[in-house]
Amino acid sequence: RSSAVGPRMAFSFGKKEEERPSLSEKFGENPYRVFGVTEDAPYEEVEAAYKELCLEYKDDEKYKIKLEMMKEAIFDERLQLRMSGALKSKVQDSPFEAKLQVKKEPWWSKIAWLKKIVRKPEKKYATQCSCLMAAFIVAGLAAPQLASTTMGFGFLSAMGFLYNRGTPDIRRDDAGNPGESRPANYGALGKTVGLCMIGGGLGFFLSQIVIANVALPATISGDAVVNTFFCLGLLATALFFQVQDD
Repeated sequence: RSSAVGPRMAFSFGKKEEERPSLSEKFGENPYRVFGVTEDAPYEEVEAAYKELCLEYKDDEKYKIKLEMMKEAIFDERLQLRMSGALKSKVQDSPFEAKLQVKKEPWWSKIAWLKKIVRKPEKKYATQCSCLMAAFIVAGLAAPQLASTTMGFGFLSAMGFLYNRGTPDIRRDDAGNPGESRPANYGALGKTVGLCMIGGGLGFFLSQIVIANVALPATISGDAVVNTFFCLGLLATALFFQVQDD
């Protein structure tokens, strides 16, 4: 019996470990190419590519499952390479290895009433506000006699931006017509009028300081300066305040 065990043990130790199939063989396509990332791409890049593909194939549940399997296979392969020493560990590769970053709260969040109304603008919203107010400023500079008109339009536009900020988009029908009507929020409306008056008033006050202390070129009238600072005050109000509840 002991003689039979020896050859069997020798055979088991001498047997080579079966090679695991590559990711391309396992899935029929290269996951790295599918995700559009390199083999040393950081964790965040792989995760972002996975989310984009899930959105692209949101109606194909079967392929979404395959994408998730590919993502896990990529992470498993990199973990094995790291454990074997073939892949050097990077801090940003894994969220579990990332250094803890303490989020610094803005100063206005420490003041209760400011925390409720002060907001950082999103890029799309800031672009819309800035472009429209810039048009009013340019119109006032090009035609100073229309400065009072552009100031009025600027005030109404700033009120519209500020009052509707933070509210969900209105649902529309196929023709683009509003499909719902909302009751007026008089509390938010009062805040909107008050903030716009303050923002516009500060802009007007600054324009008077500039006119009184700065020698303006002959091509720029006082009305144009007032319109410019008035619209800038309204722009700042619309960008950094929100009157509707989140």
